[in-house]
Amino acid sequence: MGKCLEILTGREDKKPHFIIDRGGHRLKGSKNMRDLREFFKDVPQVDWGYLERFSTQTGIFQHGKFNIPNYHHGYCLDDNCRALLLLLMADTEGEPIDSRLLSTYLAFILYAQEEKGWFRNFMSYDLQFLESIGSEDSMGRTMWTLGYLLSKKRFSQFHDVTREIFDRAIHHVQSSRSIRAVAYNTLGILHFLEANPKEKFHQKLLKTLVQFIMKEYKSCRRENWHWYEEIISYDNAIIPLALLRAAKMLKNKEIADIALESVIFLDKILFRHGHLSTIGNNGWYRIGHPISEFGQQPIEVASIIMLYEELKQYQTAIDCSERIRTAFLWFLGKNDKKLGLFNFEQMACYDGLDEHGINKNQGAESNISFWMAYLSAKKEWKSPGVERYS
Repeated sequence: MGKCLEILTGREDKKPHFIIDRGGHRLKGSKNMRDLREFFKDVPQVDWGYLERFSTQTGIFQHGKFNIPNYHHGYCLDDNCRALLLLLMADTEGEPIDSRLLSTYLAFILYAQEEKGWFRNFMSYDLQFLESIGSEDSMGRTMWTLGYLLSKKRFSQFHDVTREIFDRAIHHVQSSRSIRAVAYNTLGILHFLEANPKEKFHQKLLKTLVQFIMKEYKSCRRENWHWYEEIISYDNAIIPLALLRAAKMLKNKEIADIALESVIFLDKILFRHGHLSTIGNNGWYRIGHPISEFGQQPIEVASIIMLYEELKQYQTAIDCSERIRTAFLWFLGKNDKKLGLFNFEQMACYDGLDEHGINKNQGAESNISFWMAYLSAKKEWKSPGVERYS
């Protein structure tokens, strides 16, 4: 068993408040633990070792077999977009990044786009695309990443090719019927409009996308079910996140009201046990059925933290700072299994919580999600006025 990191409370007895095992084993701790000071002291900046190990000149491998790339699953557009987005977010927060990786992931996106502007998602190890057109969600995530990149003047050297990819795909956006794809697209358009506020076509498209999400909400909403679908499945927080950001740009109270009602509903589900307990992928959560607690994934935590970051700009009864800290502690063992998912020795994250414990594979989605969550949690911890314990 690896060396343990002890996070202490401010109490006189200095008993360990939380013990984080560096190998991802069982933790002991108090349900009120909020202090991340020692963690960020131990991990002061993003560690790019995982991305470097799992990336080639082509892109980042999709899955891991334990802590090595699993060539059987090859690459995917989804994870190359996630990796690129992580680099951009890290740079925004002042973290050092490798622009060569940025170029690699952007080149993968360019290669994944076919001549009519659609994107292919899955690519085998021998560099053959496995479909003629990928999923709507993968395209939406691509547009989110491209829009984010186009909003960053610091990366203007990549704007010509990025704008070309973005413009070829933009006319397909409105055809999306997956609500998450629409949410991802919405985020991308919002970023684009931050840098290009006078683009009338994109303004109109933004309103169309938001209206779609609102219509889905109104058709699914019940007295005790304030959600956009009749099932709560994966990356759920991204939907109200998109609406909250859109409400701000469009200055539309109805959009904000719908987003806030759904956030309050989701918040009660996620923190029903006093700590973060995400919806498991082994059955999800359908109206009238029990919540699946098995198959909890890191992707949920990253978007949940982004949601609470955005929610801080609205007046609610939710303590967003506390939610952000508690959500990040899911990785460190404050979860249903009391098991840490972050391996300090390898500086990598495991794939999730299953019925029998940790899924010890280390896939790209999980690790990128961890570091995205890290950026937000670290920013929250460093923010003026945040209560800390020493």
